[in-house]
Amino acid sequence: MNFRAVPGKLLPIFAALLLGVPQIRPAVAAAQELTDLSLEQLAQTQVTSVSKKPQKLEDAAAAVFVISQEDIRRSGMTSLAELLRLAPGVQVNQIDASTTAVGVRGFGSRFSNKLLVLLDGRAVYTPAFGGVLWDTLDTPLEDVERIEIIRGSGGTLWGANATNGVVNIITKDAAATHGVMLSGGIGDQERRTTARYGASAGEYGDFRVYAKHTELLPYRTATGATAHDGMDIQQAGFRGDWRIPGGDTFTVQGDAYDGNADHTNYSVALAPPYISPLDFNTGVSGQNLLLRWNRALSANDEWTLQFYWDHYHRGDVQSREQRSTYDLDFQHRFRIGERHDVVWGAGFRRNDGEFEDTFQFSLNPARNTDTLLNVFVQDEIALAHNLRLTLGSKFEHNDYTGLEIQPNLRLLWQIDPRQTAWTAVSRAVRTPTLAEMNARINVAAAPGTLVSIFGNDQLDAEKVLSYEAGYRTHFGNSLTLDATAFYNEYSDLGTAIPMRPYFENSPLPPHLVVGSLYSNAAVARSRGLELAGNWRIDERWTLKGSYTRLALAINLKSGGSVSGAPREGDSTADQWQLHGQYQANRDLYYGASLYYRSALTAQNLPAYTRADLQVRWRASRALEFGLAARNLLDSQHTEFVPLETPSSTEVPRSIFGSVTWRY
Repeated sequence: MNFRAVPGKLLPIFAALLLGVPQIRPAVAAAQELTDLSLEQLAQTQVTSVSKKPQKLEDAAAAVFVISQEDIRRSGMTSLAELLRLAPGVQVNQIDASTTAVGVRGFGSRFSNKLLVLLDGRAVYTPAFGGVLWDTLDTPLEDVERIEIIRGSGGTLWGANATNGVVNIITKDAAATHGVMLSGGIGDQERRTTARYGASAGEYGDFRVYAKHTELLPYRTATGATAHDGMDIQQAGFRGDWRIPGGDTFTVQGDAYDGNADHTNYSVALAPPYISPLDFNTGVSGQNLLLRWNRALSANDEWTLQFYWDHYHRGDVQSREQRSTYDLDFQHRFRIGERHDVVWGAGFRRNDGEFEDTFQFSLNPARNTDTLLNVFVQDEIALAHNLRLTLGSKFEHNDYTGLEIQPNLRLLWQIDPRQTAWTAVSRAVRTPTLAEMNARINVAAAPGTLVSIFGNDQLDAEKVLSYEAGYRTHFGNSLTLDATAFYNEYSDLGTAIPMRPYFENSPLPPHLVVGSLYSNAAVARSRGLELAGNWRIDERWTLKGSYTRLALAINLKSGGSVSGAPREGDSTADQWQLHGQYQANRDLYYGASLYYRSALTAQNLPAYTRADLQVRWRASRALEFGLAARNLLDSQHTEFVPLETPSSTEVPRSIFGSVTWRY
C-alpha cells in the first residue's frame, strides 16, 4: 500500500471526529463505557511529582499535566518522547527516525539540558552532554501507569537541571500486570514487539518480566534520498513489589538494552576534502538497577530509602563514552500539628565516566569522577481552610560550581470546590556539562585552518528566576479549564564566544586555530501563556485541546544577539492541539488529532500542521487491535535541524497497526 497519498475516505472521518459529528455508527449496541473517569474524578487524580507526596491534581500549586495509561493507549503513539506532544507547553520535534528534540517553555534541543526526566525516580539526565538520550528510553508503554509533566522550575525537590520542567514517568506496580501480554505492531516506518509475564511472588509479593524489540526504519532527506537514521534496539527487564504487613513496601526493578542507531554528521580533517558528510553507526548498550524501601509509620508519617545504579555505553567514530551512576536518596514526610506538612530529604550521587578521544571530540581529562551532595526541606502550611503556603529550598553541592541554593515559594487558594488559583516564585540552576567544561570539539576545517570549540572549567551554573500564576476550574462532569502564565529571567547562560586565533603544530600539518570558548556570556527572558481544556460533550464524545504562546529573547551580556546555541529561533512561538475522541461502544474507539507548530525562524523551517487518526477495537476480552495514521496533511516535512546536521531529514506520513493479546 502506498501511503504517500492521503486516502480520500479518511478525510470525512477525520472531520467528523474532530468536529463532534460522528459519521460512523456501529450496529453493535453501546455497552458499558470503558473505565473512564469523570472530569471531577480526574481532578482528584493523585500526583506525586509536585511535592514528592501524593496529592490531588487540583491541589497542586504548579503547572502539572498528567498523561494516563488510557491517554497512551488511545493516542496511537509508540514512544515516550512522542507522547509528550499531548502536554501543553511541551515542544516535541522529530530530528530523524531515532532522535527527538524535546523542550519545555523553550530551549528544546537534541539533549534538552533544561529538562529533568525521571523513570520511577531514576534520573535519566546525562552529565556528559546534558539532557536525555531519548533513543534508549524504550520502556514498554503498556507498563506505564502515567506520565506527570511539571512545567516550570522543579529544583527545590528534584535538584539541578530541573530548570524548565520535570517529566516523571511512573510505571505500574507489579500487582497490576499479572498474566501474559504479547503485543506487536508493524508499519511503513517502524516495527515493535513486546512480551511480558507477571505473577505473584510469595504471599506478599508480585513480579513481572518483559522483553522488547524496536526497529525504526530510515526516513528520507529533503532531496528524496534515503536517510541514514534507522535504529534497532532490544531491551529486557523486570520489576518486583512486596507489601509487608506493618507498613513496609519494597520495590526492585532493572533493565538492560543493546542496539545500534544510524546517524549522519560532518567529518572534519586537516586534509582534503577537510569537511564532508559522514554516515556512521552508534552502538548503544546499558543496564540499570533500582531498589526502594518505603515505611509508613502512620497515615502522615513515612520515609523512603532509594538506591539506583545506571551504566551506559555509547560509541561511534566521533565520540565514545561509558558512564556509571550511583545514587542514594532518603526522604521523610511528617506532620507538625494540624497546619504543617513537612517533607525533607538528603542524597548522594557519584558519576564515573570515561571517554575515548577522537580527532573531532576529546575530553581532558578523559576519565572523570564527580560527586553530588544535597539536602532539601519543604513545608506546606495551612494558613486557612482554603489557603496553603508552600516554602522550601534545596541545598546542593557539586564538584564544579560548589554550593547551589534553589528555593521556592508557592501559594494555593481554593476559591470554592470548583475553582483553584495558585502562584509561585522559584529559583533553579543548570550545572555545566563535562563537554562544556573540558572538551575540545573540532567542528570545521579549511586549508591551514581548524575551527574548534573549547570547554571552560571556570564555568558557573546557569540560573533562572521563575514567576508563575495559574487558575483551574471545572463545570460539573462536562468541562475543565486550566490556564498558566509565566515569566522567566535567565542569567549566566552558556554560549560560545570567539577567542584570539593561534597556531599549533600538532596534529600535523601546522595550522591556525580559530576557536570559541564556552562561557556564561548570555542572558534571556521568556514569558508565555498555556491554556488547556477538556470538554466531555456526552458519554461517548470528548474534545480536548491546548494552546501555548511563548516569547523568548536571548542576548549576550555585553549586548547584541547570540550567534550560536542557544538560539531563540529554535523555539516555536505558537503551538496548539485539538483531539476529538469518540467511544462508539465498550469495544470500539475512534480518535482524531490536530497539532500545529509555528515556524522555527533560526532554522528557516515553516509552520506545519499535523493530523492523526486512531482506531482501537477490542475483539474480545483478551484481544485488541489498533490502527494509527499520522501526518496525514502532507507527505513529509522537516521539524528540527540541529547545527551539526549536514542535511535535513523529513518526517513522513506513516501508518502503524498493532495487536495486543492478554491472558
